[in-house]
Amino acid sequence: MRCISKSFRRRCALLTACLLLALSAAGCSGGAPEDAFFADRPGLGVQAEADDADFSYFAEDLCVADEDVEEIEADTSEALAACFFNLDSKEVLYAKNIHERMYPASTTKIMTALVALKHGDMDAQATVSREAVTFTESGVSTAKLKEGDVLTVRQLLYALLVASANDAANVIAEQVAGSQEAFVQMMNEEAASIGATNTHFVNPNGLHDEDHYTTAYDLYLMFQEAMEYDEFLQILQAKEYEASYLASDGTPVTAVWSTTNQFTKGDVTVPEGVSALGGKTGTTTAAMSCLVQLFSDAQGERYVAIILGCRERAILYAEMQSFLSNLNN
Repeated sequence: MRCISKSFRRRCALLTACLLLALSAAGCSGGAPEDAFFADRPGLGVQAEADDADFSYFAEDLCVADEDVEEIEADTSEALAACFFNLDSKEVLYAKNIHERMYPASTTKIMTALVALKHGDMDAQATVSREAVTFTESGVSTAKLKEGDVLTVRQLLYALLVASANDAANVIAEQVAGSQEAFVQMMNEEAASIGATNTHFVNPNGLHDEDHYTTAYDLYLMFQEAMEYDEFLQILQAKEYEASYLASDGTPVTAVWSTTNQFTKGDVTVPEGVSALGGKTGTTTAAMSCLVQLFSDAQGERYVAIILGCRERAILYAEMQSFLSNLNN
């Protein structure tokens, strides 16, 4: 269940910091969206600046670092950005370029799910529009939805978070907000409200756009907020999901959606005593391979690991495993 009092206190504490961070980003060189990325290295951005006092006020219930941190040994040499936080003790164990703007790919769907869980009705029926299943690029990950299909928002969330379906993201946006554009506005408003001031979304799915970006730290903030909904983590832990819904002519459709997460699937191992509790993948040519992942150790303490911008998926998982070698030692 959602912890209202915690969220309310956090937002009150964040208000001043958000304004200060936004003003800082607007005033410093490279802070504007059009200057956010280096042309010769897609995804690599410009680090935001904030005073230590701002960060302290910002972070009463959060993990915070305003510079690189290496409290543990880890190999993230191939990642553009990475972090490893203890969510229970609020310790920043590792941080690399966590405030630099990056392309998020499908890790965007963490925010899509958060907005849907906060504002949507999980049992509401959604009818798939032609726009929601129309893409201008090839090879897009979808749930193979067709115009006129009718599903619940809950089923669409499974397609979104388990199979990373871009068509499901679009349908959710239209059902919750009336249009994809209105939903994106809600995403950006939610990002600002939780302190994710280095984030800007232009779509609900994470397909590439130069003006669609976030940071590793902002993804942590989104993930932290989404975890307040039990259903979010339940969905992330599913290896697969079987959905039964109706086609436009009323005939039944059955689909099985499998996870894109190799920790959840069991293809990538974790050390004894460590549990992989779910996460969200993301991959585009510009963003490369990305992952936001939740773990727990043998004592039950929870950790979030985030890696953005690995050139190969296998390298990403190997670098994330290097975080885990520090647990239970």
